[in-house]
Amino acid sequence: MGRTGIISVDGHVKAPRTAYRDYIDPQWRGEFDAWLESVSGTPDGFVRAQLEDRQWDAKQRVADLEGQGVVAEILFSNGTPFAAGRLDYAPDPEQTRQANMAFNRWVVDFCSEVPVRLYGQALVSFDDVDQAVRDVHWAKEQGLVGILMPPLYPGSKFFFDPALDPIWAACQDVDLPLSQHGGTGAPAYQPAGFAAFSVLAAEHSFFSGRSLWQLILGGVFDRFPDLKISFIETEAWWIGPMIEHLDQRARVADDWSEFVQSLGQSKPYSRLPSEYWASNCYAGISPFHPSQVSPRALGSADDAEEGFTIHSENAMFGVDYPHPESIFPNVIDNARLLAGMPHVTEADAQKVLYQNAAEVFHLDLVALQPQFDRLGFELYERVASPG
Repeated sequence: MGRTGIISVDGHVKAPRTAYRDYIDPQWRGEFDAWLESVSGTPDGFVRAQLEDRQWDAKQRVADLEGQGVVAEILFSNGTPFAAGRLDYAPDPEQTRQANMAFNRWVVDFCSEVPVRLYGQALVSFDDVDQAVRDVHWAKEQGLVGILMPPLYPGSKFFFDPALDPIWAACQDVDLPLSQHGGTGAPAYQPAGFAAFSVLAAEHSFFSGRSLWQLILGGVFDRFPDLKISFIETEAWWIGPMIEHLDQRARVADDWSEFVQSLGQSKPYSRLPSEYWASNCYAGISPFHPSQVSPRALGSADDAEEGFTIHSENAMFGVDYPHPESIFPNVIDNARLLAGMPHVTEADAQKVLYQNAAEVFHLDLVALQPQFDRLGFELYERVASPG
């Protein structure tokens, strides 16, 4: 069997709080200093304590993951200025953009420390559509590889609102995919503690998934057929039942759809929701473990049994480093568990481990080949059963 490597679609990074000052617009630095003082002594990022500096030490981060067969990472923000934990509802739009741009500028520099190995995604607010379009183009020019879907807070424009079409058009024009990360837009449950965290853990897939059905049912993929979105660390158990439910509704003319059409509203989408999943959507299963998907998932669509599954063509592998639930330092063992799943061929495993990620985020596999040669591992060596 050949050797393989991993492109993880779920890594988390941030600057130390004080370092963001250099990336804030000068007129905002007074407000930044006040914020910095207000959060002094509070935890700086949701990570394993012994790995805290891996959020901002690019070279040490890459060194840690090389021993796990990870040749490259797609990165998400693990924290921005003006935020302590989860943002409250209706944050100030200009302050939000300042926070986003501070992270975006920083992550460009961060990725440049280890070229070809680290790939950042941009934080873009949709409050100001014209500004969001400019920010999408800026992200592309700076070498960022994706756009994170913003929180869908009360009062925000829903993702099916045609007012957002210029943003989707910009993403399609510059060929930047969207990423929906788990929990984005969930309530800031209070008081903080075990109950709040447990409720968030139970509900985050719902809040993450709202963008899936809003984009499909709102006809966004009909208007922008080359737009791509990945659902990363959202869990995957809900995707199959939801797509099957949407397909069933799409096949049956019910009283509700007839009522809407009687108002002169035509259905804005033309295909089955499962067809949009196949052409436009991906699951970034992170932190990867076979328990996250059904036993028949992740095989080829050509060999699929009756009923919807995610398929190897639409799945990617995430490590979630350096979060507490990360599969580090057992990444290779989990990759081999993927290869041992029913219906998963070696070709399927390679798609999930790195090929799909390279295609979605437009990574240069030729440039990465020396890293595959150096860090690759045998996929089918014997491993112990998961604990």
